[in-house]
Amino acid sequence: MLSITGGKWLRRRIETTSREVTRYTPQSARKALFDIIDVRERSFMDLFSGSGIISFEAVSRGAARVVCVDVSKQSCRTILNNRNSLDPEMKLEILCRDFRRVIPSLRKSGESFDFVFADPPFDSEYVEPLLKTISNNEAILKPGGLLIVETSTREERELLPEAIPFVEIVDRKSYASIVFTFLARVSDE
Repeated sequence: MLSITGGKWLRRRIETTSREVTRYTPQSARKALFDIIDVRERSFMDLFSGSGIISFEAVSRGAARVVCVDVSKQSCRTILNNRNSLDPEMKLEILCRDFRRVIPSLRKSGESFDFVFADPPFDSEYVEPLLKTISNNEAILKPGGLLIVETSTREERELLPEAIPFVEIVDRKSYASIVFTFLARVSDE
């Protein structure tokens, strides 16, 4: 079980998935992340959602719209169970598909987000395809929006700003063995 670290559902517990490939962002790192970003009344997409803990943190703190994306049916069932346990009417959409299909589909339908958070399985060579997919779908991130990628300290070097020409690295924060890299979309001027 994981606990939500702030907002409306502070200290509420959610169930986790038993999938071995799912790794959870430490509670202290989640709290620090949401102390840095203000999601109130903003849109938020969570890629590689797992149990949905990052999404539930965003909803708990007042995000206007949250979309969870995970390819695992087990993870999607866990997210649905957690949503139903907290509030079945919350503004949280669950897309049980591969991010490489979801991002172009959402972009084509005119969707864009203030925040895109991605926590791909560590050391599994997902960083490059993630960056390529975002790069090919620029409009998925609103001008001034943030792409936040969680990686292991070993993978941090793969997050090069040249991989996505319309963003710039604005910050990096390390917490134990993880790194959050904050990439801001450069405004269309």
